[in-house]
Amino acid sequence: MNPAGGSRAGVAHGRAAGEPPLLVDPRRWGSLVGLAGGAVFVASYSGALGPVVAALAGTAAAVGVVAALVAHYVRPVPLGPLARPSPLALAVYGGCVVGELVLIAAGSRALDAAGRGELRPALIALAVGLHFVPFARAFRERMFLHLGGAVTALGGLGLAAGALGVPRAADAAAVLAGLVMTGVVLAYARGRYAPARATDDG
Repeated sequence: MNPAGGSRAGVAHGRAAGEPPLLVDPRRWGSLVGLAGGAVFVASYSGALGPVVAALAGTAAAVGVVAALVAHYVRPVPLGPLARPSPLALAVYGGCVVGELVLIAAGSRALDAAGRGELRPALIALAVGLHFVPFARAFRERMFLHLGGAVTALGGLGLAAGALGVPRAADAAAVLAGLVMTGVVLAYARGRYAPARATDDG
């Protein structure tokens, strides 16, 4: 990182790019929640897939987390000007978090009543993915659309496959969801969703 606060090829981040300082940028520390969630998915459910898969998935998640932290705080790139969230956006955030918890609780009870508690990992992935999707519009961050869409799809596929009798489908879906969460946050940290990059990529 150069003395002027640049990162790659002299591209500035921080105040020069309309961003707050690194350590107080809510997008950077907020995305740590996504990294933590992805790591929890992998750590919680990869064991059911056997030691080899668990080791590979755990290593991939750890590498992704470290790479994202480095991209956010050691070799930062601009994420784009920070837009102050509106009261409606904050209300959407709170409502989505509550909805996520309600869906997980109600869905878990339904699965237990049906004797299909083993499908809960996929249900959780589905609920987590769904709660991300409205953030894309509320916070004007298209990353949430990709993140939420992918995790929702994996959770839904895990539920469907598990219901059809595919062994450990729900666990596999949750692990894949965790790896996707880590990968999308890493891409975000590396500036792949910054407005300038979006324009350059067409």
